[in-house]
Amino acid sequence: MKRSLLLAAVVIAHGAVAHAQPVTTPDTAPLADIQDEKQLAQTLAALTQDPAIKVDDPKTRALAQALMTEGVRQLKAKAYDQALANFLEAYNKFPSPKILLNIASTLRDMGRVADAANTYQRYLTDPATGPERMAEVKELLVKLDDQLTILTVRVNPKGTDVSIDGGPFITIGSTLLTRVRSGIHLVRARHGDATSELTINGFEGEQKDVAVEVAEAPKPVDTSKPVDTPKPVDTPKPVEPPKPMLIETDPGKVPENVDGWLITGTKYGTDNPRTSERHVRSGYSGPEVVAIVPHYEETDTGVVVVEPPAEQQISSGVVGILRIDGKGRGAAGGLGFAWAQSDHVEFELAGLRSDSWGVYAGFRWRFMAGWFRPYAGAGFPLFFFKDDNMTDRVAVGVRGAGGLELMINGHLSVQGDLGYEHFFNVDGIYLHNKTIDTDVIVPTVGVIGRL
Repeated sequence: MKRSLLLAAVVIAHGAVAHAQPVTTPDTAPLADIQDEKQLAQTLAALTQDPAIKVDDPKTRALAQALMTEGVRQLKAKAYDQALANFLEAYNKFPSPKILLNIASTLRDMGRVADAANTYQRYLTDPATGPERMAEVKELLVKLDDQLTILTVRVNPKGTDVSIDGGPFITIGSTLLTRVRSGIHLVRARHGDATSELTINGFEGEQKDVAVEVAEAPKPVDTSKPVDTPKPVDTPKPVEPPKPMLIETDPGKVPENVDGWLITGTKYGTDNPRTSERHVRSGYSGPEVVAIVPHYEETDTGVVVVEPPAEQQISSGVVGILRIDGKGRGAAGGLGFAWAQSDHVEFELAGLRSDSWGVYAGFRWRFMAGWFRPYAGAGFPLFFFKDDNMTDRVAVGVRGAGGLELMINGHLSVQGDLGYEHFFNVDGIYLHNKTIDTDVIVPTVGVIGRL
């Protein structure tokens, strides 16, 4: 019966812990602090209508505003990965240095200090950056640099490709400057068929120079005896008229010095690290987080109207559960329904099958509704069994649990939790010649499919 008790209840897990505390100063997160929707729309309109930023298609400005609007909403909901994905896509479409400030502050919220510092550096070196906030950002960057290693990679020969910590290879002429967290890092280099790599250790506040040399593989020596061949007789060449001098430009020329921006590690993806295109990955090697483009319309006067999101973002769905005996005595599968009342409250009803039937009814409270969803849950498990005397029994219990739901996309999540259960009416009942446990620990893992 111990096993039956452990396999009887079903609980769905949710959520996660935020990576870092949000930055509340308006200087580092100006848009996130704007509570009024109208004021936010006016601020974003002024940003995306900046004539100093040239775009090929005028509609790109409206798209960038819609992306930024959704990014701010996600940031306020502490869905940092999704907010960052929207800000990066907006910057890729509309490369305003003002968007870089929101990208940098979001990275600080996520605890990615080196990435934030590199973004502030990109802001300072952008030709379109005005003088208004230069001093402020420089002061902030100095403080961040005290926590980081400023890495200067010097390559030989020119045109060597460099990758740091498994990030994308970027071609540089002479030097690559980037900020990295203190600690161990792996630098890979390649030039043609030749490769090299080295490990470095950086300390807080250190400026570290790293020389990377990629030696070409020696060419095989032809040891065969050369055959003397007669030299051709020189014949006079016709005199050609002088050709006009042509001046060619090479748009693909490799820059001598490169400031690395979101190229360290595998947290970001890009087809070309020399452009402004960056994509956020879930964790360090997960799938890319796709930017959310809300429904929006642009009026004849150029005003962009972004449709507000529905009140409920998390929908109801079906859950599949694997329930594990806390003492390693077995497992069972279950299937049930999750009824979402709001982004934070969800009820559930599920059944379970192993060597007996079980039913669980309960609810969960989510602390966050973003990509990570931490939760606390409670409910009532029941199970049906025959004891050693072949008497039909119904065991009634209570359960408390805490866990994590990890959103893969809008329709699919994975979960895991740890629960404690107490059963009231099984004291002294024997099953398989053993008394039944009244208190049990039951972890669960599962998959949730939402509408």
